[in-house]
Amino acid sequence: MHKEEVIRYRCNICPYRKIYWGTVPKKVPGAYLTPGTTYCEGGKKVKAFKGKDRKLYPPSWCPRMKVPAEYRVYDYKDANVWYLHQQLRAMDAHLTPSGCEYAICAEGHTELTAHSFWKAIEEDSLFHVMGFYIYPDEILEIDDGLRPYFFHITEAGVNVLGYFDCKTAKENPYRGSRSI
Repeated sequence: MHKEEVIRYRCNICPYRKIYWGTVPKKVPGAYLTPGTTYCEGGKKVKAFKGKDRKLYPPSWCPRMKVPAEYRVYDYKDANVWYLHQQLRAMDAHLTPSGCEYAICAEGHTELTAHSFWKAIEEDSLFHVMGFYIYPDEILEIDDGLRPYFFHITEAGVNVLGYFDCKTAKENPYRGSRSI
C-alpha cells in the first residue's frame, strides 16, 4: 500500500509564481521587473523575490501563507454515521473517510505547519503536539494557506489522507456523534 508523505510546499508549483522573460525592464504596480526576475502575483500587488529569498520554498512574506496556520477537526456528523461505522468495523469492513459523513467539530489556530506536525508526531504523542485530545476516526486538517493536509486519526496512529472532501464536510451540520 502506498504511504502518503507530507512534503514542504514548494513555490515552483504555485500558480502565482512567475518569471519575467521580457527583453526590456518593465515597471508594474508594486515591482520593477528586469529580465529573469522571479515574482509573485498572489497578493494585491506584484512582489519581486529578493536575492536573499529562497525561490524554492515560500518566503516569509508570501501573501497566500496563513500565519498561524488554521486547524479543523472533523468528526462524524451524527450518531447514526458513527454507529454505521462501528457496525462495519465489527464486520472487518473499513471505509476510507469521505466528506459527506463528516462535519467540523472544532477549529482554531496552531503554530505548526503540516510538515512540522508530521515530524513532531513521529517523536511525541498527538495530545502533546496539539494540546488537546483527538478521538480515533476523526480527521485533522492543517491549512497553512498554501495546501491543506488531512490526517486520519486511528487507534494505530496517524495517516495522511490523499483526498478528503472538506467542502462537503464544512456544509454538514454537526450534531455530535460521541453522545452514545
